[in-house]
Amino acid sequence: MPVKLLVALLLFALAFVLDLSTVADGTAGGATYLGLAFKLFLIVGLIRGSEAARTIALVVAVLNLIGGALLLFTVGPALALFGPKVYLLIAMPFVFGGYLLWCMNQEDVKTWLYKRAYGRHGE
Repeated sequence: MPVKLLVALLLFALAFVLDLSTVADGTAGGATYLGLAFKLFLIVGLIRGSEAARTIALVVAVLNLIGGALLLFTVGPALALFGPKVYLLIAMPFVFGGYLLWCMNQEDVKTWLYKRAYGRHGE
């Protein structure tokens, strides 16, 4: 497994654990449960070599970039009023979305996913 794909899977796993913590706190809503199922699908799908999971990961990356831009335009004018934590929270969708977009378009990741899904039949 390419290291860059492993890092992407670890980021998905971290997001999964953070969602689990909101479930454990009892503050989770329906969207959190849907997000948990979605992240679990992506983690398992990417480990199995699913092209559908890679495509959905690309969509997630683009949505993260769009969400980050919307967040920046919404909070941007008042950034001086917030502490440094807000800068990190605003940067996270850009970093994760950009990394995921870059990672899923790398040839070694595509090749590994293909070989993982089709084994010897894919050669």
